[in-house]
Amino acid sequence: MQKIAYSLIFVSLIMAFSCCKSSKSTKSLNKLQLVATQWNLTHIENEDIKNEFALRPFIIFDSAGTLRGNLGCNSFFGEYQLFRKNKIKIDYKGATKRLCDKMEVEKIFINAMKKDITNYKIEKNELILFSDKTEIMRFTGVDFREVE
Repeated sequence: MQKIAYSLIFVSLIMAFSCCKSSKSTKSLNKLQLVATQWNLTHIENEDIKNEFALRPFIIFDSAGTLRGNLGCNSFFGEYQLFRKNKIKIDYKGATKRLCDKMEVEKIFINAMKKDITNYKIEKNELILFSDKTEIMRFTGVDFREVE
């Protein structure tokens, strides 16, 4: 009888720990916010972006309404405004002017940033920027606290 009781306790502990571990990672994925997340570029207009860069292209939104990031070689900056129901307006201001190999993606990224981006959606660890219902860019998020 004691063996059964110990077995039940052991199985219960294993289930509790595995349950907590998976729900913690799910919570972590669902906690990503637009601000305080590094959004690494994965797609522009449904085209996969290959990682052929010294630095993976990314964007960061801060709480003051400014944004910054990297195009793969050059750094860029701008401003953004948030509105109700996940509406957003992005104002690309400019970038550094370094010359690098393979700058085609930079040009495409800049053109995408200059489009009329009207809304966004965050699902799990992905940020998707839209112009109305057309997907413009897709990013994978990394919480700054996980990077440290």
